[in-house]
Amino acid sequence: MTEQSEQFIVTARKWRPMQFQEMVGQDHVGITLLNAVTGGRVHHAYLFTGPRGVGKTTTARLLAKSLNCLNPATDGEPCNTCTSCRDIVDGRSLDVAEIDGASNNSVDDIRKLRDNAKYPPMNGKYKVYIIDEVHMLSTSAFNALLKTLEEPPPHLMFIFATTEVHKVPATILSRCQRFDFRRMEIETIVGQLKKIAQSEQISIDDESLLAIAKKADGSMRDSQSIFDQVIAFCGKTIRSEEVHNALHLIDEEFFFSITKAIHQSDVAYMFRLAQTVNEKGYEVQECLNGLLEHLRNILSVLATGSTKLIESSTVYLERYEREAVNFTQYDIIRLMTLVTDTQQEIRFSAQPRFRFELLLSQMATMDNTVLISELLQELKNGASPSNNPPQKNTTPQPQNTKQTVQEKTTEYNQQHTPSVLKEKIIEQIPQNVQAVNTEQIAQKEKAISAETLKQQWVAFVECITDSGIKASLQHRKSDYRLEFNDGEIIISSIQKLFYTNLEKYIPSLEKQLLEFYKMPVIATLKTTEEKDTDDMFAVDEQNSDTLQVQEPMKENEKSGTSTMDKLTALINNAEETKPQKPQKEYHPIEQTIMTMFGAREVPVFNK
Repeated sequence: MTEQSEQFIVTARKWRPMQFQEMVGQDHVGITLLNAVTGGRVHHAYLFTGPRGVGKTTTARLLAKSLNCLNPATDGEPCNTCTSCRDIVDGRSLDVAEIDGASNNSVDDIRKLRDNAKYPPMNGKYKVYIIDEVHMLSTSAFNALLKTLEEPPPHLMFIFATTEVHKVPATILSRCQRFDFRRMEIETIVGQLKKIAQSEQISIDDESLLAIAKKADGSMRDSQSIFDQVIAFCGKTIRSEEVHNALHLIDEEFFFSITKAIHQSDVAYMFRLAQTVNEKGYEVQECLNGLLEHLRNILSVLATGSTKLIESSTVYLERYEREAVNFTQYDIIRLMTLVTDTQQEIRFSAQPRFRFELLLSQMATMDNTVLISELLQELKNGASPSNNPPQKNTTPQPQNTKQTVQEKTTEYNQQHTPSVLKEKIIEQIPQNVQAVNTEQIAQKEKAISAETLKQQWVAFVECITDSGIKASLQHRKSDYRLEFNDGEIIISSIQKLFYTNLEKYIPSLEKQLLEFYKMPVIATLKTTEEKDTDDMFAVDEQNSDTLQVQEPMKENEKSGTSTMDKLTALINNAEETKPQKPQKEYHPIEQTIMTMFGAREVPVFNK
């Protein structure tokens, strides 16, 4: 072993701050403690909490040095040259004791500490106890510490450090001044590593520094440990390719390849990318985390119009701006949702590779998002959406794919004709406004006859699988009346409760009508205040085996006028004397739906 290797000190220890001004990323803590030292307002107990490797224990040592320094500066900084400072740095001071809370967590250990605490310091002003991972102490140990912690001797100070402050009892928290340490930002870690590299005469590019900082996940100590690992692998000259190999990281170019395959709908290339992940031994979860961050960066460009919120090198910032043109915000949000759902499923999947390949295939075959308001506006202006195929496939697909771009465009046009769009839009309209003019449908489509509907009604009711619908129609016959038209069944009721219960089953009822009659049948539900001419279509309750429709009365031989003629006259007279309601003004979108599809407004009855 050479002399150089014996004298080697790891970067995390060699570059540990020796003064408060050297602290990085925790200015709010350093300024507060220095002011307390210089102002003579030092508390007897401090609690430092935060993630790992952000400077909690280092700050505790700095505070102990400042309090016991024999030659402090005017601003409270320790001199680092006196006997007290050197002893604390070397770990041999009798006045500063560092205790591991994980291994000294019993009540007996705290009793020994309490017995030794009553003796005054040997050299400095304070006897300082630094307890790391204090949340590991047992409940009895915390209770044994309470009295000393609340009324300590004037020379005694406690400094607690923990990463899980929620495990510390409230009785301890209330007796301490709490300082929350922040996670290190990417820029802060990169700046500190660059300073270390320049001092150590190590050549490293910005992309490598950024990769190390991301890998550290907010911990300065972790970043310096990773930095030592990279130096051991690459030597004095470090490049991004070598860093990715040393740390087994996934290159950002891989994620750009995924988004390129998405907007080209290239499923075959997706499988090759999945094979690359498997061959190189990348973790699928790590790959998904990187893909989620990549999509997030694209979304930030689409949302803000700039790359200020992206943590990447300058080369990739320009690529993100170009890549964002191929997507919309809605597309990226759907893709991110797919990735997050897959992350949860892969945790319990027996074959993570297959689930990952399925995700990539879903992303490549996903259609672009189109707002229904845009479709309505195009239809209102007389333009067919089929004239505007999606802009997703901006680059020709490879020749080995089975379906060309032209074939996909033709298929898209066939699936987006005005008639198909009309059906899709109607399905998305709420049921209470989805009333289509049945007379116009009967004129355009061949509907099932009213006689067929009437003859097979009883058999249909017996075949209903939905218990809610069957109970309403089979056991509450007295609450409703039926009327059969070509392609339509009208259910009338004067019972508001029956109307409310059956209204929510209308979509399911129409679905079962379609399955039974093998043709579309519209089910219309309405209420009546009193019996009217619909009584001639009432269900005959006396004969439960056969559904009958009351026939119109025969002609009156004396007067020579049929009953139907009288009923028709009554209806016409009622329509003429009926007061006309003022015409309602509709929203432009509502007016467009009513004009194009013959829709009408359905009254909503309050319970």
